[in-house]
Amino acid sequence: MGSSRLPGKIMMKINKRPIISYQIERIKRAKEIDDIVVITTKNQEDKKIIDFCKSNNINFFAGSETDLLDRHYQAAKKFKADFVIKIPSDSPFSDPEIINNLVDTWRKNESLIDYISNYHPPTFPDGLDVEGASFLAVEDAWRNASKNFEREHTFPYIWDSPDRYRIWNIDNQHGDFFLTHRWTLDYLEDFEFIRRVFEDLYPINKDFSMLDLLDFLENNPDIKSINSHLNGVNWYRNELDNLKTIGRSDFMNANKELQTINSVNHLKKTLEIIPGASQTLSKGYTQWSLGASPLFIHEAKGCQVKDLDGNWYIDYGMGLGPFILGYCDPDVDEAVRKQLSIGTMYTLPSDIEYHAAKLICDVIPCAEMVRFGKNGSDVTSAAVKLSRAYTKRDKILSCGYHGWQDWYISSTERDSGIPKSYKELIDSVGYNDIKTLENLIRSKKYSCIIMEPVGAVKPENNFLQKVRELCNETNTLLVFDELFTGFRWSIGGASEYFKVTPDLACFGKALSNGMPVSCIAGKKKIMSLFEDVFFSFTYGGEALSLAAIIANINKLKTNNVYEHIETLGNYLIDGLSKLIIKNDLQNVVSISGYPFKSVLQFASYDEFTGLEIKTLIQQEMAKRGVLFIGYHLISFSHTRKDIDFTLRAYDEVFEILFKALNDKNLMSCLEGKVVTQIFKNVGDRSQK
Repeated sequence: MGSSRLPGKIMMKINKRPIISYQIERIKRAKEIDDIVVITTKNQEDKKIIDFCKSNNINFFAGSETDLLDRHYQAAKKFKADFVIKIPSDSPFSDPEIINNLVDTWRKNESLIDYISNYHPPTFPDGLDVEGASFLAVEDAWRNASKNFEREHTFPYIWDSPDRYRIWNIDNQHGDFFLTHRWTLDYLEDFEFIRRVFEDLYPINKDFSMLDLLDFLENNPDIKSINSHLNGVNWYRNELDNLKTIGRSDFMNANKELQTINSVNHLKKTLEIIPGASQTLSKGYTQWSLGASPLFIHEAKGCQVKDLDGNWYIDYGMGLGPFILGYCDPDVDEAVRKQLSIGTMYTLPSDIEYHAAKLICDVIPCAEMVRFGKNGSDVTSAAVKLSRAYTKRDKILSCGYHGWQDWYISSTERDSGIPKSYKELIDSVGYNDIKTLENLIRSKKYSCIIMEPVGAVKPENNFLQKVRELCNETNTLLVFDELFTGFRWSIGGASEYFKVTPDLACFGKALSNGMPVSCIAGKKKIMSLFEDVFFSFTYGGEALSLAAIIANINKLKTNNVYEHIETLGNYLIDGLSKLIIKNDLQNVVSISGYPFKSVLQFASYDEFTGLEIKTLIQQEMAKRGVLFIGYHLISFSHTRKDIDFTLRAYDEVFEILFKALNDKNLMSCLEGKVVTQIFKNVGDRSQK
């Protein structure tokens, strides 16, 4: 009765009956339940509930107002329950079939279950919640739960402690409706929705089931829409920092407003002492809509990140690529902690350098020898230097993006501070442009062609095989820059995936699941030149990162990581393709790439540029709890639920985009600055 949002809600009347009477009528049809007890408080305002129970011969228990765990424990103790089922009183459509299924599952597996529910993870419509625990588990939680939310919501201490209790969950075999169907009572709109159902459906089918109600709403979209703007609004969003087993995909923002004031204020301070306020240009504030998107991340776990304003997001940038397993992977983290206990690096090389290198040689097709660096630019520069030493040629042919070093960046518009003479030593060619590449490689003597083997655009007409053949014919070394593709397309990288073996290959990012390390690998006859080619720095053999490499590769080898990523990645691409068509955006938005990395591209439309369109998408996705960077890197920590959540967000945002383009008011929809372009025509960093 003491609800702050809707006081007295369960005693509100529909057809002259209190809502609670409908719920109890439905619960009584659950044959697996032995007894029903209405648990309320001793507050004067709840006397109406007690009077209702007395007049209808219903058991009740009155206890603490704020400590629901104590209330349920004391009630269970009084009524001598061996199994305690909790059904929220704000769930008037409680389905006896669902209740029976849960209790029957517990009875058949009693020795294996401490706690069972149908919403961890939630897949039933919000308002069909059922959870149950053995009396011993309830008593244990009652003794040990200490946080406010653990006492206020009865069972969080149990279901958020899978290491302490044996937890089961019943999934909805008919689909996931938790964020799309709201059948609970917490706001006035919820009451109006519930009232319409009982006025329109109940008279013709008093025993309606979940499926009956789903069909009814499908045929009555006006009723379904009454409270649809509240879909996914639940208490989880207020306790995400404390909950270990709840993800960002289990709730939606209530009002779609996003607070960014802490990010903006921190940016002002940071710009005073850090040029660009970031160590990485593509992470900087020019790539995120200032005032409408987060600018700094404070913490991360799995596939979720939290900004300085306390907002949580599902992340698809994954640190710009390294976290193939997910942030804070327990196995990689444990390996790093174990190595930390015996040292980070030493006066002499460590034996761990051999073990990490040997593991890389075992999985990378071209790897006969390995050297380590810290950043991608370290090893791409080493590859160019090695190629020049091996071929005795100076010129380089590049295809893609290869880092910040002078030899490469001189070929882009970001060439400030670099002598013009560097430009004479490098030529660039577009991906799949085999004709231009052949003309260049046959007319000039290059030490190597260094290329990203694939990006958003797929190789056409055996492009990679033809490049390999041309390199063989002209004695040019083929270097694959696999900083993005390595250990992501497959454990052997893009060279294994496309069955094209380069002479040298460069790796980083997903090599170590986030620790700062890179490597160059290749044929022994070339790599052995490192005896004379100078490539040396203090932190090259830093042991924490090498321990991470070993743990990461071993996990990639022994788990179905690539199958998981490919399945979810294809599901996301297929879903986005359908949403683009559904919202009639084929001329504006396109999805390309692979399940391992898919890219959303935006074409200019009327007077609006692709960057302006991208900014609106980024702004609106952030409001809905998805960190939008332009591409999607699925990790082992992403789930089908995360993808479904993301697709629902895209559907809403694409609808907003279509309207903004149609009404020609996109710029007035922007709440922050338009993002900028890093490069004009360099791989995936280009913008149409």
